[in-house]
Amino acid sequence: MSDAGIKESKGKVRWSLVPFDALEPVVRVLEYGAVTKYAMDNWKNVPHKGPYMDALVRHWKKYFIDGEECDGESGQSHLAHLACDVLFLLHDRLVSDVPFDQYIAQLREYPDYVKHINPNKFNRQA
Repeated sequence: MSDAGIKESKGKVRWSLVPFDALEPVVRVLEYGAVTKYAMDNWKNVPHKGPYMDALVRHWKKYFIDGEECDGESGQSHLAHLACDVLFLLHDRLVSDVPFDQYIAQLREYPDYVKHINPNKFNRQA
């Protein structure tokens, strides 16, 4: 008879499957957004997530079509930016109670919210 212990893990999330080393560049993009460009968790407060669809496609294009590895503004990987955009959209979908077809329609037909932003909103005082 074996003295080996047993740990029941059936039905539990297997976090060991996540490639955590690949998350570091994603966290660097999040830090850039939180500290340099916007504010902490700003993405959660964007009322319409359609712009993240645009950003996702822009970073995809820059990386796969234009052959540019890193974003010219942040200096971070376009793939990490793309991963952030996917995470933002995934989080938004997980907390949304809007039916899927309506949710997708909203992402495709978002208003031009940029013209309504106060240009001084992101000015930082030293």
